[in-house]
Amino acid sequence: MTFPLWLWVAVGGALGAVLRQAAVLGLAPLVARTGFPVAVLLINVLGSFLLGLTLALVGRGVWPEAVRLAFGTGVLGAFTTFSTFSTELDGLLLRGQAGAALLYTGLSVGLGLLAAVGGRVVGARL
Repeated sequence: MTFPLWLWVAVGGALGAVLRQAAVLGLAPLVARTGFPVAVLLINVLGSFLLGLTLALVGRGVWPEAVRLAFGTGVLGAFTTFSTFSTELDGLLLRGQAGAALLYTGLSVGLGLLAAVGGRVVGARL
């Protein structure tokens, strides 16, 4: 018996949410010490790399389309978070940390893009 694709997305989403919470909790001491939202930054950069890799491998037929749905949409969709990025950016601005907000935005977008490209390149070579 095979699982319907939506079920793989749901299971992947549950796993991704748990992994994100584990990463946030694991990095909480660093965030508390620095006041910089490093947890979500790292989560989103790693997620960008993994999604780029996943899309490249699925696109080449190395992995089946079901992996894109279960891992890409499910796990990575729940693991990464634009809404948390946005609220953490707002928090930096509310605390008057415009420089940190600019740094966070630049790192998130710049490293996220580089990670996605890196994942695609690695996936093209596997």
